[in-house]
Amino acid sequence: MNRKKQKLVAALLLLTLLTVSVPALAGDIDELRKQQSQLNSQIENLKKSIKQLDTEKKNVAEEIVELEQKLSQAEKELAATEAKLKDTQAKLETTKKELRLAEERVEEQTDDLNKRMRTMYKMGPVDYIEVILGASSFSDFLTRLDMVERIIEADRALLAEFKARKEEVAQKKSELEEQQKLIEAQRNMISEKRAQIVAYRGDRQRLMARLEEEKREYERQQDQLEKDAENLRRQILAWEMQNKKGYFGTGVFRWPVPSSTYVTSEFGWRIHPIYKTRRFHDGIDIAASMGADVLAADDGEVIFAGSYGGYGYTIILSHGGGISTQYSHLSKILVSVGKQVLKGDKIGLVGSTGLSTGPHLHFTVIKDGQAVSPWNWLK
Repeated sequence: MNRKKQKLVAALLLLTLLTVSVPALAGDIDELRKQQSQLNSQIENLKKSIKQLDTEKKNVAEEIVELEQKLSQAEKELAATEAKLKDTQAKLETTKKELRLAEERVEEQTDDLNKRMRTMYKMGPVDYIEVILGASSFSDFLTRLDMVERIIEADRALLAEFKARKEEVAQKKSELEEQQKLIEAQRNMISEKRAQIVAYRGDRQRLMARLEEEKREYERQQDQLEKDAENLRRQILAWEMQNKKGYFGTGVFRWPVPSSTYVTSEFGWRIHPIYKTRRFHDGIDIAASMGADVLAADDGEVIFAGSYGGYGYTIILSHGGGISTQYSHLSKILVSVGKQVLKGDKIGLVGSTGLSTGPHLHFTVIKDGQAVSPWNWLK
């Protein structure tokens, strides 16, 4: 359901609450039951809207969890990239220093060699001439000449080595600079991705807040409708009691679910299992397997059989004298309005319809339109 439809439903329901009042006790039972049917229909529509909202909330919540995971991954990637960039920058600074030193060494060696070469080839190096002329023989002369050549060749080899080192460091610097550009590009891409995730997560969180607010409004409307339905039910019961003779039951109620005696929720105040708020529980909940038999607690007449708002499929038996019993959350109703039943007759099957967290029977005893503790009647 889109936002416009949801707002329209909410507006219509609010209008209904403002314009439709529960009629006072009247002689026309058909009109009362018609009003009850309309209220039940409105409650069912609200329940559907709440269910759709819950589905949408679940989807948005899953999206938010996925976004949190993506954001966490992006944070890790960004941290790793920042560390890699920092390491590369440190290496680049070291390489730049090495390159400067290599360039200085090449320049120094080049200057030294150039000076020697100029002296040697233009005016002759005095030291070298003295070394050569100081030879004692021709053999010694050749040896000394070879030594001079070796010195010059060593200078050239050292220069070549320095130049090679300079080129190697320059290549390393170029590679590190390229690597730095790639890492910076990757960092920028991850940062942009992270920003997009954060922005979208914010949108989803705001949407979740709106959905929760809408659900609270729907639940408030449903509470009001439930109260109207309860008031109407009491009027119907009061009418039924006024139009019947005295108590015609046996006077002793039997346990309504023969397959189970496990009571999961007692009569009285409790925390509602779905709304998570403190509410009055007007009966006892008897846990049983889906489809288990539900029996009439006493002789009586079916005065209600159908969908009853949050109670789901419900049967109400009148036992006369202002006493009636209610059987709710059924999976199936086996009797119809007006049918006379005997104590122990099978009237329905355990289910989980309406506002229910699992298969069970909600059993209520009503005296003069007011719910009373079933334990005062059960034997």
